[in-house]
Amino acid sequence: MAVVVLGIALLSSGCIVSPSTSLTLRVAPAALDNIRGIGKVQAEASDENENENGRQIENLLVIDVEATSGREALGKAADLLGARKWRVVAENRPTIVSMESANWQDTHLVLRPFHPAYFEDYPDILEALKEASVKEESLVYIEVFEGEI
Repeated sequence: MAVVVLGIALLSSGCIVSPSTSLTLRVAPAALDNIRGIGKVQAEASDENENENGRQIENLLVIDVEATSGREALGKAADLLGARKWRVVAENRPTIVSMESANWQDTHLVLRPFHPAYFEDYPDILEALKEASVKEESLVYIEVFEGEI
């Protein structure tokens, strides 16, 4: 009887994970709202990747931060995110900045100046940006994901 009780306790506590259990890693909506707040969102998409442990949903955002160059856009976006408790964990300016959230554990982002090549698999985003007549130098591209780096 003790073995049955122990087994039920372990299952209900989550200590035993069935091999068929799949995990979905998704960025918290509040974290996405926090990121969106740095400027005007011009386009957004998501991408889903699967592996043996489950699924990871990555959010892709194009945000206008009202800059005059890609270098300025990257710096401005990083500063705005820093003020929202995102901290730089790696950088190679002026091309890329990696950050993680102090508010949402295991939530990370990669920040780059916008370039259309990043969206070759998302023609609808490129079309939306074209229709919006945005200035590319004012845009940043942000990839946001939940999980370990």
